Amino acid sequence: LGWTMPKVSRDQAAAAVARVLFMRFTQHETQKIFEHVGSQVDWMSVKSFTRQSLRSEDSARTLSAHFVRQLAVLNDMLEPQMYLGGAQMCIADLACYIALHSVFAVFDDQHKWALCNASRWYDLLQHEVATLSPPPDLQLAVVPFECDAPGVLPEVQSLVPLQKSSAVVATTASSAAVQSAATCCEMAQVEATKQDEIKEKKEKKEKKEKKEKKADVPAPAADGQSDVSKLDIRVGLIISAEPHPSADKLYVEKVDLGEETPRTVVSGLVDFMPASALTNRRAVLLCNLKPRAMLGIESQAMVLAASNEEHTVVELLVPPDACAIGERIFFDGHPGEPLAPNVIQKKKVWEAVQPKLSTDGECVASYDGLPFLTAHGPCKVASIALGKIK
Repeated sequence: LGWTMPKVSRDQAAAAVARVLFMRFTQHETQKIFEHVGSQVDWMSVKSFTRQSLRSEDSARTLSAHFVRQLAVLNDMLEPQMYLGGAQMCIADLACYIALHSVFAVFDDQHKWALCNASRWYDLLQHEVATLSPPPDLQLAVVPFECDAPGVLPEVQSLVPLQKSSAVVATTASSAAVQSAATCCEMAQVEATKQDEIKEKKEKKEKKEKKEKKADVPAPAADGQSDVSKLDIRVGLIISAEPHPSADKLYVEKVDLGEETPRTVVSGLVDFMPASALTNRRAVLLCNLKPRAMLGIESQAMVLAASNEEHTVVELLVPPDACAIGERIFFDGHPGEPLAPNVIQKKKVWEAVQPKLSTDGECVASYDGLPFLTAHGPCKVASIALGKIK
C-alpha cells in the first residue's frame, strides 16, 4: 500500500484544535501542541492548553454547531491515522480529549456516527489516558459509544444543533404520544400527574425563594471595607450572543463564569459591535448585581465596557489570556469578600463605585487610579484611553 496524502494540513488542524480549546496559538504553541507525549506525560503543559476550555454540558449544547465544525476538520484528519499526532499520541490529543469530554457526553448517536473517525479516536483516548496517571482533576468519566454502526452513516451536513437535552426531547415526544393515544381514563391520570408536578414545582420554587432570601443575608461587611471590594467582578467567556427578540439594541448572551451553568446576560451593545465580535470572547463582568428583567429576559450579570467621551466607540474590558474563567478581579489595598446582590442594591454600592471607573492613558481599566488586577496582570481595552467604564 502506498502513502496517502492527508486531507487536512497541519495548519488547518492547528486552527481547529485552537478553536476547540478557545485559544489563539503563538508559533511556539503551534509547535508545542503537536509534540509527542513520550512515556512521561507533561500534564502541566496539557493543563495550560485546556485552561480556557468549556467543561459544562450546557455550554457544549449551546455551542454544538461550533464543535461540529471543528470536529469535522479533525474527523477528516483522523481518517488515515490513529492520533492527531499521527502514529503517536501528542499533546493535542490529550488537550482535545479533555476539552471535548462534555461535547461527546452530550452528542447523540447521530453526531457520533457522522463524526465516526473523531468518535473512534475519542473512545481510544479515553481508555488510554486512564493508563497514563492523569492528575485527579483530569480524571474524566467514560463516555459511552454505540458499537453497532448504522447501515448508512449520517452526513455531517445533516446534523442539527443541540438545543435541548435528549431527556427533554424524549419527554416532549412521549407526552405527545400519550395524549394522542390515551383513553379518557388515561387522560385523567395524565392530568392528575400534571397537577401533582405543578404543585411540586410550586413547592420547590417557594423553598428556593426562601433559601435565596436567607442566602441574601450576608455576613456584615468588615469594618472599613471599601465599596469596590464588595463587588464581585470576574473573568468570563461569552459563549454565544443573539439579538434580543424584543429589542433592537440589545444582545442576549450566554456567559461561562466558571459556574455549573452559564449565566444569561443582556447587554446594550448592538450599536457598537456585531454578535460575532462577542462570541467566544473573554470579558470582565459584574456578577453580584441583583438579576433584572429586561423586556422579558432576566439578566444575571453585567458586561463591563469602556466608551469614549462622545459614546460613539465602546470596547469590552479584556483580561489577560492566561486568566482562569471565573477568576475574581482585585484592587491593591482593597481586600474583602463580595456582598450579596440585595445588599449591593440596597446600599447603592455600584452607584458609588461606577463614577470612579475609567481607563488610564495606557488603556488599563482602573478604579480611582488603581488597575483592575488578575493573577496574570491588569485588564485593558483595545484603544480607548481616558474613557469611562460602565
